[in-house]
Amino acid sequence: MSEKILFVDGIGEVLLVRKARSRQLRISVKSSGEVQVTIPWLLPFSRGEAFLEEKREWVIRTRKRLEKRGLTRKELLPGDLFSTRNFKYHLEPLKSTKVQVKFHEQEQLVVIGYPEEASLQHPEIVARIKMAVEGVLRYEAKRYLPGRTRELASQLGYSFKALTIKNNKTNWGSCSNLGNINLNLHLMRLPDRVIDYILVHELVHTKVPNHGPAFKARLKGHFPDGDELDKVVKKFRPGIF
Repeated sequence: MSEKILFVDGIGEVLLVRKARSRQLRISVKSSGEVQVTIPWLLPFSRGEAFLEEKREWVIRTRKRLEKRGLTRKELLPGDLFSTRNFKYHLEPLKSTKVQVKFHEQEQLVVIGYPEEASLQHPEIVARIKMAVEGVLRYEAKRYLPGRTRELASQLGYSFKALTIKNNKTNWGSCSNLGNINLNLHLMRLPDRVIDYILVHELVHTKVPNHGPAFKARLKGHFPDGDELDKVVKKFRPGIF
């Protein structure tokens, strides 16, 4: 398999993938709004680019439908990005050649600065901003989540071996059979009670490794409003843009 990332005006970032098993050119638009062009191995990337140009209007229409359903990736714009339990994250242009991060502890503000002449739709700029934001989130997560997990474990009668902060794309946390807990740094964007709910969810897994009746009963004992908290969790996704 061979890949190439292309930036297309009006569409944004497109992933071109050449696959040995592919028999024909194909374009897919994922629910997140990501666009992928699959190309048979013997064809050059240029054929995929030409095929994308032929299907440009279809791609744009499809992404608009997804936007109406609120499923596409958030478009970056100057201004406030989101808030965590500690900071408001703000994006603004700077007279600089690189992306910069500035903490304003008193104002509980994190400013992500980007070169004022750069496009916020360019893949390289988006990647740098994303890396900067995730770096601050990791700092927040390491400062808060391990201690809060130990506190809840002590209060509720659980124990765990190790705790790791990760940048997972599909889940908020996990617990291994050995009692090691992994937590997503994006937990910091959730309300405090929802964070606690997810932490206790993983702590319960140290005693009940599945999601069967025993697990559900134990978690319900700690959080009688668990069904409502599940609905809140579904309004978020692990990722920022």
